[in-house]
Amino acid sequence: MKYSLLSNIIAWVFHDRSDRKIFRKFCSGIDERVLCEKRRKIIYSRYPNTVEKLKKDVKTRQLKVVFLCAENSKWSYQSLYEELDKNPNFEPQILITLLKPMFLKKHSYEFINVKQFLTENYEFFKSKGMNVDYAFDFEKNKYIDLKEFKPDIIFYEQPWDIADVQAIWKTSEFALCCHCSYGTSITTATYEFNAPFYRYLYKYFLDNEFIRDSYVNVYDYNSENVPVTGSLKLDAYRLPLDTNNIKWKTEGKKRVIWAPHHSFSKDSILKYGTFDRNYNFFLDFAKNHQEIEFILKPHPILKHQILEKKLMTKVQMEDYFKQWENLPNAQIIEGGNYFDMFRTSDMLITDSCSFLSEYLPLGKPVIHLISNSSSGLNGFGNKITQGYYKALNLNDLKRYIDEVLINNNDTLKDLRIKSYQECFNNEGQSSAVRIVNHLANLFNI
Repeated sequence: MKYSLLSNIIAWVFHDRSDRKIFRKFCSGIDERVLCEKRRKIIYSRYPNTVEKLKKDVKTRQLKVVFLCAENSKWSYQSLYEELDKNPNFEPQILITLLKPMFLKKHSYEFINVKQFLTENYEFFKSKGMNVDYAFDFEKNKYIDLKEFKPDIIFYEQPWDIADVQAIWKTSEFALCCHCSYGTSITTATYEFNAPFYRYLYKYFLDNEFIRDSYVNVYDYNSENVPVTGSLKLDAYRLPLDTNNIKWKTEGKKRVIWAPHHSFSKDSILKYGTFDRNYNFFLDFAKNHQEIEFILKPHPILKHQILEKKLMTKVQMEDYFKQWENLPNAQIIEGGNYFDMFRTSDMLITDSCSFLSEYLPLGKPVIHLISNSSSGLNGFGNKITQGYYKALNLNDLKRYIDEVLINNNDTLKDLRIKSYQECFNNEGQSSAVRIVNHLANLFNI
């Protein structure tokens, strides 16, 4: 018997309605964990056979590696794609899909033009001369079974809202399922460690030993399934600056990136978003400081959360962002491939987890916007951010902008440099090369 069914009977011993709700949720969680473990065992019984098959196949053909992508703004596999493309044993391809809430028009996604959204993602890669195709059928309005593309290895861009026909439970029947996080794990939130997606992966290539220790020693992952290969995103800093990718409007002004996260609501798991308390401040500040140029880099689902949580109406939200677009000293950048923007900026202001780690190698100042209800950072996250300016409120924010950006009094610069040296190993092979070598060794290439 399922615990969730049993809970409907037993729950009535609790007199308080909220207590009954908590108990039912607890029992439902047990059912989910039982199902997760049952499926994990089945999935892991499939992988060895696939590996042995590919060891034979690679002697006569290229192994096809596909990247399932739903949002180019979260694309972190560029260096890996390029490394695979150079290797005669692999054939990389990008497949453009759609997140389930977008397909179902849920969670304030009803205003999304699906075809336009998919086409823009497709063109992002096509314009780079990359091998790309659609994993969603416009005419039939349905997801395409990934088996039709004959993949041997699948890298998932993100773990969220994957269509059932493209999820690991299905695709592990014919491919090895892998993932590299699009953001370094620096929070105390445990959803990532416990989610079935991560439990089902054949390989989860991790950024650092700290995260790996958590997976292996705390959450009982097999060490062979979570190899440390470094951050794929940070491979971008190994490349020369692409002057064609510079987004700034002017020369000679201080350049600031404001990157707000979406997790500002009370029911968020992370709760480190601060957009709800400072969005008016930033717009007013940009209007009143024409000597500073701003780029607003919102999280991909920030607009959806604004509507979902009723922070603004659709008209109010469109007007807000339109005001940003109309400023002579500001613009909005929403796509991926933002590292050249980072490199040519003077300061980052953010509450976004991934950007806190990705900006560190530059040694430039960061104002870390902190929510009072935030889930907090883990030990690695605290180490990364020890050289950042912590803004707990608007007074802190104003003070740090004035002292650090305008008056150039960056007292924490040496500490940031020390943090980077201690937290990231940028010497030797790139993360992409390490992953390709790992795969090559796996198949005895």
